[in-house]
Amino acid sequence: MNLQLVIPGLVILPIKLVGTALFLIYFPQIFPMPGSQGTLNSTTEESITERNWIFFSVVQTTPGLPKTQPDSGTITTTARDRTAKPLQWEGHRGNYYLFSKAKGVWSSSRTECDEQSSDLVVISDRKELEFLRNKTRDADYFIGLTYSEMERRWYWIDKTELTRGLFTLKPKTLEYENDCAVIRAGEVSPASCHQLNHWICEKTMK
Repeated sequence: MNLQLVIPGLVILPIKLVGTALFLIYFPQIFPMPGSQGTLNSTTEESITERNWIFFSVVQTTPGLPKTQPDSGTITTTARDRTAKPLQWEGHRGNYYLFSKAKGVWSSSRTECDEQSSDLVVISDRKELEFLRNKTRDADYFIGLTYSEMERRWYWIDKTELTRGLFTLKPKTLEYENDCAVIRAGEVSPASCHQLNHWICEKTMK
């Protein structure tokens, strides 16, 4: 028997057997059979779902933990409400007056008063005029007085006509301009309704 031919065959045979065994072991992992991936994913998803269910069950049953977190907008609003300064109304002879810190056009000023259940001030007598004189020394304030181009007269917002003798109103300088009025240190002057000014709200004491 020729040993030179037998010995190489004996060496190659174990190598082939080992290679075949390794192939059979790792091939299914590298190239999974159809359907096996879906089963693996399904099993993994079921495991994850089960773990999540257990986690949330523990959180919901743990005492002291809130079930829901408050909305950030609610926190901001609450903080703003707590820090907002209350409006400073001043009483005088049965009425309350609010002298604005902000500025606005005449229409927006009246809207601001309406939101406070009031309206722009209507000056009814000299005592009220004197009270406003002391409060308006440093700025112009819109009042509830407007000019009617059709009737060529000044009217208060309660639809009563401005009476002579209460105060001297400076004449209008331009046609269809300065149809609103402001007060400063007791003096009432025509002003543009679109000009930015402070304003005075008035409401009756209850």
